[in-house]
Amino acid sequence: MKVPNVLLIVITLVLVISLLSVWFYPSAQDYMTSNTMWNGGRDLSSVFSAEDIGLMDNLTDLPDKTALISIPYLEFSDDELASMRQFVDRGGTLLLMDDYGYGNSVLRYLGASVRFSNKPLLDPLFNYKNQWLPQITDFGPEVAEGDITVVVLNHATALINAAASETIAWSSSYSFLDANENESWDQDEVRGPLPIAAQFRFGKGTVVIVSDPSIMINSMLDKGDNYAFTQYLISLNSEPESIFVDYSHLAKTPLDISKIRMRNWRGLLSVPYSMVGIMALIFIVVSRFTLAKGETIG
Repeated sequence: MKVPNVLLIVITLVLVISLLSVWFYPSAQDYMTSNTMWNGGRDLSSVFSAEDIGLMDNLTDLPDKTALISIPYLEFSDDELASMRQFVDRGGTLLLMDDYGYGNSVLRYLGASVRFSNKPLLDPLFNYKNQWLPQITDFGPEVAEGDITVVVLNHATALINAAASETIAWSSSYSFLDANENESWDQDEVRGPLPIAAQFRFGKGTVVIVSDPSIMINSMLDKGDNYAFTQYLISLNSEPESIFVDYSHLAKTPLDISKIRMRNWRGLLSVPYSMVGIMALIFIVVSRFTLAKGETIG
């Protein structure tokens, strides 16, 4: 066997092994649905049959009665904001979950007065293990009717300017916004109860705002009534036929970017014309290899 042929085989094997490693190695990034570790969103994806969506500039193709979960850790373009507005206006449910990201840009675009405070919400008394994990036990009547008694937060913030009629959950009176982040309450810092979840109608749809996306990660979904609360939030407008998770505004590692590209390639390969082209390319490579081998033997 000639050296070029051996080199071709080695390169092919290395490429295949590398692609398989990227495909099967789990993501470690926060909230990614391919992440099976404590900070990932795999459980959310599997339990609620939620699908990933990577393009936010055209949401009009989504099915009716769709719930869209957005965790905005990257900025939105004007086209994306306009697309989200149209999505909700025609009847979609937007579940906007944020703590220290870009959720306020969405609320501002929609003309809402409510905002994420972007300051840590701590509760030294009503908490799970420590004050960074506040326990929420004060809910609106509709939530309480769903047998939801406690929701556990994880490094959350709170909402400001939320109307009482639109708020559906509050922190305890012992909680506070740690504006100077010294982990202690100071005289000029706002104390609870503070809104942590709210909802309002927009056009034919509903916008749901939650000041902690962490209630949906793998290690938190089974804490307290987090699962039931998530289900309630997703179904506020109506029982959705489809649930999508926006991963385009999550911070990504090079591994995540490679996985997304491979997923896009897989979608491209499902097109018949692409398969014909690939089969033709394989035929040409195999033919050249066979002819070269025949010439060597001859």
